Amino acid sequence: MSELFIGLMSGTSADSIDTVLIAISEEEIESLGTYSHPIPEKVRTSIYESVYSKNLDSDKVNKLDMLLGEIFSEAVNKILTQESVSSKNIKAIGSHGQTIKHSPNSHEPFSLQIGNAQLLADLTGIRTISDFRSDDISAGGQGAPITPVFNGHVFSSDNKRVIINIGGITNITILDKKTSIFGYDTGPGNCLIDSWARKNGVGNYDEGGKWANSGEVNLSLLALMLEDNYFKKPNPKSTGPDFFNLEWVENSINNSGKNLTPEDLQSTLLELTVKSLTKELKKLDIGKSDGLYFCGGGIHNEYLMKRIKKELGLRIHTTADIGVDPDYLEATSFAWFAQQRVKGKKFDLSKITGSKKEVFLGVITEPTI
Repeated sequence: MSELFIGLMSGTSADSIDTVLIAISEEEIESLGTYSHPIPEKVRTSIYESVYSKNLDSDKVNKLDMLLGEIFSEAVNKILTQESVSSKNIKAIGSHGQTIKHSPNSHEPFSLQIGNAQLLADLTGIRTISDFRSDDISAGGQGAPITPVFNGHVFSSDNKRVIINIGGITNITILDKKTSIFGYDTGPGNCLIDSWARKNGVGNYDEGGKWANSGEVNLSLLALMLEDNYFKKPNPKSTGPDFFNLEWVENSINNSGKNLTPEDLQSTLLELTVKSLTKELKKLDIGKSDGLYFCGGGIHNEYLMKRIKKELGLRIHTTADIGVDPDYLEATSFAWFAQQRVKGKKFDLSKITGSKKEVFLGVITEPTI
């Protein structure tokens, strides 16, 4: 018998909340509906300010935490209305929350996602699972990426298979029955190109990569960026837009002594996403896999996908070809993680995040009203 779960995901672009309603049984995961709930521009601006600030303003973050709890609850109630389902029939919500900081390598490692779980549970009347990363970090892990666990559950294959998620950060999952599942963040995805587009008044993102396509890649600056220590680290590893941000770009430019036009820098930043990903994939002998399956917002950047395809010389697919909507894969994964947490399941993420023991993914919050 299947049970109903809701998954919520707000990525680094902070433009909307991906919302899914799924039915999970022993045999399958079935999507019953999807919905994208907008995040108001003022809230989005506040999120960006907190993400890129060096020092967190606790009062500001706490207010934003409560506000996002309300917005997440709106998303839940909207999809329930859309699909004519009662909240009483939902087993749990899996809410990733909005990442503000991800610092697994700091003196006191932490990863902060906000969107108050207690408020979300109370406003919807539904048990809520949140804070999916802290237990792993406490066990010595990176806390990210964790979607490779879900990918391994739904996309297993007799042959090697590669799942690539281009969100704000790009992460990859390698599925191979001969070896254990592993995955890691390869570097920036959309975070730098989106930030530079916003700064230059192009929009919240560079639609289709048209602006990047109008410029020329500065090869010397690109080479300097690719020398960053992050790209040399062995996995397990993870990163975030609090590291790969416009300050990081400005430092790279200052070190290079280059003076680029805005469109040339955009082209160079897009190529950084391409090269940091494809260099890793080439190391992994992906030519022997049964396919590359992409998901995340990056799949809509036509120029980015064209460059990746040309660089690899391989046919590429989206996860739609193997059963999961690429725009809602992460939201679906957190609905599934909620189901696993309710069941009391622990996971060994040693090959993915580097944690030293099995961990729970998520903290359970029950409604109080």
